[in-house]
Amino acid sequence: MTFIKENYPIVGFIAVYLITKNLVLAAAVWSAGSLLQILTSVVTKQPIKKSHIAYFIVGLILLAMAYYFNNENFIKWKTSIMVWAGALVILFRQLFNGKYVIKDLTQANNLIKDTAPIRTLQQVNILWIVFLLLFGLLNIYVAYNYSTDFWFWFKMIGLFVSTMGLFILSLVMLKEHLNMDDQERTDQQQ
Repeated sequence: MTFIKENYPIVGFIAVYLITKNLVLAAAVWSAGSLLQILTSVVTKQPIKKSHIAYFIVGLILLAMAYYFNNENFIKWKTSIMVWAGALVILFRQLFNGKYVIKDLTQANNLIKDTAPIRTLQQVNILWIVFLLLFGLLNIYVAYNYSTDFWFWFKMIGLFVSTMGLFILSLVMLKEHLNMDDQERTDQQQ
């Protein structure tokens, strides 16, 4: 259920764009879906995620600008703005809270041992920050130099595949500090 709640705005965006090839309409559906996520959290008395609020506000502002100026490139900037914001969040969390992105991503299954060296965790964070900054720049390049269709597929597939690759690389960097042996023993005992 959480997967559906987290992703229906993007599913709506993808579906509407594929059916209509209208990026502004697809972005409007995404914004409506983001608002619905927030309202659902309010009605069910669940905490409202900051990321949902950020996606809604940034998306709505860029949607309004795209509509007002009749220029869909404003919508294409959303990806860059959000990945750059993600890079800043990773940096600030490391500097001010001593938090590391890979530990956050694997917290539910306790994949990273507490003995993982801070230096390696910091290197992984830097890798994520650099990746997000570069992906944001590449997104702008693709947005202005290729068709909207090409940009759409670059955003959908490129971001997913490269992020999965980065996640795997992060785990490889921490391979000696994974709780894989403990997980295998738990699986065998069950």
